[in-house]
Amino acid sequence: MTLQITKHFTLAEMSHSATGERMGLNNTPPADLMPNILKVCERLEQIRGHFGLPVRVLSCYRSPEVNSAVGGSPTSAHRFGLAADIVIEGVANIDLARWCAEHIADYDQVIYEFGATGWVHIGFTATTTPRKQLLSAAKESGRTVYHGGIERA
Repeated sequence: MTLQITKHFTLAEMSHSATGERMGLNNTPPADLMPNILKVCERLEQIRGHFGLPVRVLSCYRSPEVNSAVGGSPTSAHRFGLAADIVIEGVANIDLARWCAEHIADYDQVIYEFGATGWVHIGFTATTTPRKQLLSAAKESGRTVYHGGIERA
């Protein structure tokens, strides 16, 4: 049975990892992180409500093993179920990133990642004041580089 977290989001999609599945890694979030995942789902419901279209979650929770396998930072909000990488079919990623920055009041980070063919990262914090950080990520010489602001890539 699939655990429905909010009207449109399930635990299965919030903990799905293609890398984890391919490598046979467990990506089940611990129970103490469920309030964080609920928070993310509630914000994703706001986004879905505005655009009226399904929000596809590419990544939310990442276990330490999955996070390491994808090259994530050990302090990534994904490790704590406090971030989602998302796309909406029919909505330009830059428009999605800008809308999130303007309308999701408590975001910690909004990152426009890798342009039109990438995704939008929206992250939150559980214990500190949100940084309200806006970034764009691009590949430069094979490395991911972050620039301040949401820019067209």
